[in-house]
Amino acid sequence: MSSTESDSPQGVTWQALEVKSPHVNKPVLVYAAKSIPYVQGAHRFQSINVYAPRSPNSTISPGQPFNSLPSSDGSTSELPRWLVHIHGGAWRDPFLDASSIEATVAHAFESVGSDSPISAIISINYTLSPFPTHPTHQYDPNNGDQLDTARNAQHPGHIKDVLDAFALLQILGLKDDSYILSGHSAGACLAFQAALFTREQLGLGPGGLPPRPAAVVGLNGLYDLPDLVHNLGASHQHLAEVYQNLLGQAFGQDQDAWPTASPARFDPKSVAQRLEEGKLARVTLIDQSIEDQLVPVAQADKLERRLREVKGLRVIRGNRCTDRHATPWEEGYMIWQTVEDVLGVLSDGA
Repeated sequence: MSSTESDSPQGVTWQALEVKSPHVNKPVLVYAAKSIPYVQGAHRFQSINVYAPRSPNSTISPGQPFNSLPSSDGSTSELPRWLVHIHGGAWRDPFLDASSIEATVAHAFESVGSDSPISAIISINYTLSPFPTHPTHQYDPNNGDQLDTARNAQHPGHIKDVLDAFALLQILGLKDDSYILSGHSAGACLAFQAALFTREQLGLGPGGLPPRPAAVVGLNGLYDLPDLVHNLGASHQHLAEVYQNLLGQAFGQDQDAWPTASPARFDPKSVAQRLEEGKLARVTLIDQSIEDQLVPVAQADKLERRLREVKGLRVIRGNRCTDRHATPWEEGYMIWQTVEDVLGVLSDGA
């Protein structure tokens, strides 16, 4: 493996790490650089984790400073080298963070003797919104008389963090078409916000946008915020009050502002223009378990219909997600199989 030169995030080194999946017979040993801050003065959730395979060709060793994204030596493939993932957790669960990708990492890197099609998996943390009924303390663990700044965000705070993470990743070597962007649940919302909206549309000031991903993937995602309260359907109507409370914390009490943050309500003309200008991934994949106890299938259906209005955009409906809402990240193989599906589509020239 070779590296792109850049400044090393202070004090961050590669470490050997065992990752597990219920569907992999034994723990998988990988290299990981964890809790890499992406802003000055970062709190614990303003960070990324990077995972790389422990392969015969690897030049990574434990204790080595982390200073770039690893990539395969001598590869002539035009397929993306990296997976960038955004975790879910309803924008508020402090128990769900970047390490939730590790079951997927186990599937991606379980074969030590062969090269993985992906050189590294990057998982993004971001500031969470308040969760008043959560059993953990709402105050800063290092300063008990102040609210925890790592759990006090409101839109556009979450997506600003994601874009700040991409700014660091660009310094570390991320380029157009060099990665697949994926997200689960609220992370799928953030992935499509990052892909479909400009900073101005997100309510942010001037700044950069992420390099263009080769593809964007959403799994069991939340895409239409008003519909999560007012149009859940009979199967999920009992969750309307839960969604109203969590969305009020994450996006504010003014529900009239929620549509502009909803990926399923993007402006097709604006996105078509950005696609024509080469600023948008040409492949999107949406997958939704029909057994999801938290998110109705209508969320994926609505985003899919909207995406199909964009000429030149390839829209794929995935078929890997099954069972409960959290199953894709808990078991890992569904996310990894989806990535393999996308790589297959891209290798066919999509």
